Amino acid sequence: MPVFLRRVVFLLLLLGAGYWYAATYGVFLGLPPFLPVLVWDYSGEHTYDLILRGTDDTIKVKVRGELRKGSLRVWITRKDGRRLTAPKVFRSAFQGVVKKRLEPGRYTIHFGFQQARGWVRLDWVSTKFEHW
Repeated sequence: MPVFLRRVVFLLLLLGAGYWYAATYGVFLGLPPFLPVLVWDYSGEHTYDLILRGTDDTIKVKVRGELRKGSLRVWITRKDGRRLTAPKVFRSAFQGVVKKRLEPGRYTIHFGFQQARGWVRLDWVSTKFEHW
């Protein structure tokens, strides 16, 4: 068997194994907030911690994407687990913002995926306005 043909067969086997894994277990590829995220039949929750130190702080979470299947939920909690915003659900093609004005402290942003398939861009920022 020629070397070229062996490489093609090996790559096809890798692609088949990757597809089987994605269909069986789900895949989350990407690095939010820097890169868009590709999800394939993925169910799970990702959390990101923030510390607010200003006197008049706001957390702003921007999401944009297209899910051919499933949904994405976004909400904010205090570090003690108390939910501060109701989960906002995104499906199909979407673009949205979740904003909350908060006191200084520790907070967590939650991104919950439910059998999602498509791509999503997740971005968040905390603003600090200290009055002199």
